[in-house]
Amino acid sequence: MFTKLIDANELHVYNFLSYCYDNNKAHYSVKELMYELNYTQSKLLSVIRHTEMFTTYYSEYKLTFFEAEKVILIEFSPLFLKSKIYATILSRSVGFKLLDSLFKEKYHSLEHLSQKYYMSLRTIQRKLGEMNKILENYHLTCSLKRMNPLDGKEYHIRYFFHLMYWQIFDEKEQESTKKVEKNQKIMSIFTEHAPYMREIDRQKFNAFLAISLQRIKKGHFLQEIPDNVEVFQHPLITKERFKEKILKPLLAVNLVSLKDMAETECDFLYFMYGVMNTYLECDLKDLDIHIMNEGWNSEEAYFVHYLEKYFHVTLADKERMYLLVNLTMIHHSSLVFGTKNKIDAFGNTAREEEMQRSFPMMYPTMKRFFYELSEDREQYLQYYEMNQRLIFQYCMLTRDVFIKYEKPLTFSLQSKYGKTQELWEKKRILNATNRPLECVHFSEKPDLVISDYPIDLEVYGLENTPVFYWSGQPTVNDWRRLKSVMKELRGKNIQSLLEQMTLTH
Repeated sequence: MFTKLIDANELHVYNFLSYCYDNNKAHYSVKELMYELNYTQSKLLSVIRHTEMFTTYYSEYKLTFFEAEKVILIEFSPLFLKSKIYATILSRSVGFKLLDSLFKEKYHSLEHLSQKYYMSLRTIQRKLGEMNKILENYHLTCSLKRMNPLDGKEYHIRYFFHLMYWQIFDEKEQESTKKVEKNQKIMSIFTEHAPYMREIDRQKFNAFLAISLQRIKKGHFLQEIPDNVEVFQHPLITKERFKEKILKPLLAVNLVSLKDMAETECDFLYFMYGVMNTYLECDLKDLDIHIMNEGWNSEEAYFVHYLEKYFHVTLADKERMYLLVNLTMIHHSSLVFGTKNKIDAFGNTAREEEMQRSFPMMYPTMKRFFYELSEDREQYLQYYEMNQRLIFQYCMLTRDVFIKYEKPLTFSLQSKYGKTQELWEKKRILNATNRPLECVHFSEKPDLVISDYPIDLEVYGLENTPVFYWSGQPTVNDWRRLKSVMKELRGKNIQSLLEQMTLTH
């Protein structure tokens, strides 16, 4: 979504570096890059020049172009990050700088902006138009003719700026990490009262709190909050305990008193503290399942009930709890901050084909489940309308539950090099994944036979079993091929499992 703000030349730099980094080759021919990136030769040469110059802003790569041979050599430092490239080009864009000036309330007239960025008035107006298209997605509008240029609900404004700044988050550049003593105080608060929060979760909440305090300081208060924010209950901490044990000391670090915070401000921060996190089974181990059966989460309880019925599984209490809590957070957040175009933490827009690529077997199955569920519960159509990453989030959430029901992929291993070689290969294969995997004897009818010598599978009654042949001393390519074969077989097993679980649908 925010890519609309980025300068076209720098966006080409990002796409060029992404392609080279993902393919991980030492050199590329001009012909290959023209084909893969759909560039003319003159366009590619222009992109190469811009990429060479971009090292001024991000130096974790080295590019050398041999013009006579038409070959590009590129080396990436171990510290190279695609997300840092994106953050750099986004923060350098005129659109981002305009939004940043709005947050800091250092905005100016169109004429001043034209002079500041060496752009014509027409170009500045076009940039403002692009910016408004993004703001519209978050229920906001902007006009420099107004005394307060940003128009919209205050909680939407804060959420928008949080998303914007979170995309360029760099812990090294955070004020709190520079002040070690202050940072230690903040971390000790979370360590004692919120051990379920990861370091990045703590940073994320601190970043949101900083945005809220800045808006309050500028006189922008929450005049209203949605009903579900006001009545929100965090399963692991009450509102009063949150205010006393977490919010109060965090405010004190920022030289703000809890007494000066309006109740709506505290309610909203309590809500954000809850919905910004994901909670694992181990985080919820001391939670009583019965407290999650209140009326306020009846939609989530129905989801879990329907899931068990649809997939013919009986979940353990800890699995139900895990789903109930996280579904509640997802649905609450979707209703309050629903947008037509969702982005992830790195600014990537949700595209269904990409989400399905992440879950090739599960996504279409979960999609069918969702549409049948929504026939009984129309509320779910509203959730989806407000959050089109919803089915993807359901896949991520249920993956760890369903994986427990996954049948182990079995293999038999034979090596002419002897028992010790066979044992080493077996251990390496088993340690290569955390997915269910088991080494069995031929008599147990394995899913795959692995061998470094020709085997007559008919002798063992395994004529329909796939066989994988590799070197006595497996090469890097052998391991790569084995991984690919096992992934394909596992996919077939998962598809079969899902078909069995949804046999009646």
